[in-house]
Amino acid sequence: MQVDLDLLEKLGPDEGWKYLKTREELIAREASDPFRYGYIPPVWKRASELLEKHREILVMGGNRSGKTEWAAKEAIKTMYGKPGAVVWCFQTTAPNSIELQQPRVWKYMPPEWRNARKGQVTNITYSVKGGFTEAKFVAPNQSICIFRNYAQDPSTLEGGEIDFAWADELVPLDVLETLRFRLVDRNGKLAVTFTPVEGWSPTVADYLSGAKTITDTDAELLPLKNDKGEIAGYDKVPIEQINPKGRPILYFHTQSNPWAGWSRMKKELQSETKEKILCRAYGVPTKAISGRFPLFNPKVHVIRHSDVPKGTRYHWVDPASGKNWAMIWTVHDTAGRVVVYREWPDQVSYIEGVGYAGEWALPDGKKLDGKPGPAQADFGFGLERYRDEILRVEGGEEIFERWMDSRYGNARTLGKESPTTLIDEMADLGMLFTATPGDSIDEGVSMINDALSYNPEKPVDSRNQPKLYISENCKNVIHCIQTYTGADGKRSANKDFVDLLRYVCLSDAINVEGDILRPTGGGSY
Repeated sequence: MQVDLDLLEKLGPDEGWKYLKTREELIAREASDPFRYGYIPPVWKRASELLEKHREILVMGGNRSGKTEWAAKEAIKTMYGKPGAVVWCFQTTAPNSIELQQPRVWKYMPPEWRNARKGQVTNITYSVKGGFTEAKFVAPNQSICIFRNYAQDPSTLEGGEIDFAWADELVPLDVLETLRFRLVDRNGKLAVTFTPVEGWSPTVADYLSGAKTITDTDAELLPLKNDKGEIAGYDKVPIEQINPKGRPILYFHTQSNPWAGWSRMKKELQSETKEKILCRAYGVPTKAISGRFPLFNPKVHVIRHSDVPKGTRYHWVDPASGKNWAMIWTVHDTAGRVVVYREWPDQVSYIEGVGYAGEWALPDGKKLDGKPGPAQADFGFGLERYRDEILRVEGGEEIFERWMDSRYGNARTLGKESPTTLIDEMADLGMLFTATPGDSIDEGVSMINDALSYNPEKPVDSRNQPKLYISENCKNVIHCIQTYTGADGKRSANKDFVDLLRYVCLSDAINVEGDILRPTGGGSY
């Protein structure tokens, strides 16, 4: 930071000299002992407050936002403040730990620890080339810090009791779950730091699923322009969020770090895409890693349930053996927009004899598309029970047409004198279904992306809006479209609701002529 020459002139020679001397002393103190005298940005203070209160936090950071510096200082603070504390620090690999994580921990170590002689307790040996000897050190107060990486066998984590765990970057979900149990006995704290360069991982999806924004701010690098090219406002970016499990998420924006070179970064990003700006400057992930629906944005595509419009209603079913049927209902309005307004099973409604079904798919530490959630566990429903359940949730509303997956719905039943299909059997129960188109998965995914498309660089309005929306109540659909990669093929845990969206986009379902004559309403997008 440059000297304020105007201030020096106002102070005069004597006071100006005192000011400069004090300034140089503070700079020297900060350089020699940043643990005690280093500058603490407001966002660091907030992160420490949230960690103390909730005992766990996800810090999402832009490039050079200071999230690694904060976590390293938090590790030393734990060791310094509690003699005998145990701290574990994780990185993706051992070389990354030596290069990216261990130097930050060394930086914030108190000088008396750095200079302490090796003895029966104290053992601190560090070099820039090799990091800490044996990837650990023991402080004079018997606190110990161990550096680990995700390439190590997860079974080595069992049995340890720790006071603070710092998981940097792509921590697998199974490692995270193990750490939570290791922290229980000592009421320890867990900090996860992440920069979403490639999108969000299953672990980040676990944190962000259903998260609500507590505070946000204008994104200086994301102006919204009107038809005349004038700045009409700015996109909002989150600062603090909380997820349904009570775990906070805090965003370290690059500009909050006074040493980050914000003016240079602004120049570097001025012609980049919105997605890259959100990631690099604000730490905001816009898609899953290798996600198939990169334009999906909950702020745009997810609407309040009270805003679901009037229109023609359709019912879509993806049946399967060994797990529950997945179903959605859509409404098609006169403007050509489609809203998924109901799903089954959902996470918000009670099912008689079952209870609350829960999540259809859950994040997984190894599979990008997650693992089956409790809602997939077979309820044991027969065809009559499915028919009755469908009619119950519909509550008498008019359904123009019902569609069922053609491959399963048209498969002939074996072992009967007169083989029938599932579509035939449902017709015998008074519920008529049409077979869905049999197009390829890739073609269906492309059509979903077409329905989601809009220009993210311009304000969303009647001339710039997607065709596909999802009610906030359809949490399983939202989760699946956010996390689906297709990497797990036909065994993908979140494929079913994506298949249903494919059927919607591949079909000729529209707002029928009779409904076009009626005005639509029910809110706005």
